[in-house]
Amino acid sequence: MTGTGEKSEKAVFCRGESMRPLFRPGDRILFEPCRIEDLRRGDVIIFKAQGQEELVVHRVVTKGTAGIRTKGDANLSRDVWEIRQDDILGRALSVKRGDRVTSVAGGLAGHLAACVLGILRKLDHRSSWALHPLYHLLSRSGIARRLVPESMTPRIITLTKQNGTERQLLMGKKVIGRRLPGQAAWRIRRPFRLFVDERTLP
Repeated sequence: MTGTGEKSEKAVFCRGESMRPLFRPGDRILFEPCRIEDLRRGDVIIFKAQGQEELVVHRVVTKGTAGIRTKGDANLSRDVWEIRQDDILGRALSVKRGDRVTSVAGGLAGHLAACVLGILRKLDHRSSWALHPLYHLLSRSGIARRLVPESMTPRIITLTKQNGTERQLLMGKKVIGRRLPGQAAWRIRRPFRLFVDERTLP
C-alpha cells in the first residue's frame, strides 16, 4: 500500500490495497516519527522503499541487527526490502476514514491481528479455488451484470505516474480493479468480476 506524504501534518493518504482491511484507498493515516530501535514486531510503519516512487505503509514482521522486514497484511509474502532508519518516516497511530478515526494496533496486538487475517486469507484462498469454476461460469454468463443499476455501472479512470499509466476500475466510489503500469492484465477484486465484462476493458 502506498501513499503521498504531508510532512507538516504527519499524515499519508492510502492509495493501495496491500493493507486491507485495515486501510482502504482514500484513508488518511496519521503517524509519528520513531526510531528503529523503538519499533516492535506488529507495528505499522511508513517508509521509503528502494525502487518505489511512493511511500509504503506496511507492518513490521521481523527485526534484526541489519534492519527490519515488512509485509502488507493483504499480501501473501514478505517484502523484499530491508528497512533501515534513514528509510523510516514514522509509525502509524490512527486512520481517518470519513469522519471516523480509529487507532492502529501495533506490537503484540498488531502482530496477532495480522496472524488472524493471514489465516482467514488462506482459508478464503482455498475456498475460492474450490468455487472457482462456478464463479467463472457466473461471470461469463453476464447474469449479474444485468442486475447492476446504471448509476453503478463500472467505469475506468486513468492515472499518469512517473513509471507509466495506471488504470483503475470504479463501481460507484469503490475501486474494484486496477491495471498497473507495464501490466497487461487487470486485477479485479472478488466478487466484482461478476459485474464486469473483461472483454470490453482496455
